[in-house]
Amino acid sequence: MDGENRIILNVGGIRFETYKATLKKIPATRLSRLTEALANYDPVLNEYFFDRHPGVFSQILNYYRYEEMKYQTPHTFFIYHSSLR
Repeated sequence: MDGENRIILNVGGIRFETYKATLKKIPATRLSRLTEALANYDPVLNEYFFDRHPGVFSQILNYYRYEEMKYQTPHTFFIYHSSLR
């Protein structure tokens, strides 16, 4: 049952695992709307692939989890907002 609620995101070759409910915390974003019908879903690996920077994505995922983000660089702020759309 718990496995049905988990989701695997392969971002730049690094696999991140979280819950679908975590990604739905911020509606109207690409991550909140993931479905298996999307082209970036791999049914064999049961994961979604994103060609993005995994270091930046870990911060984005933590924002979904904790609703708080600490920017390490000014550039991170821009990447974060661009990646959520």
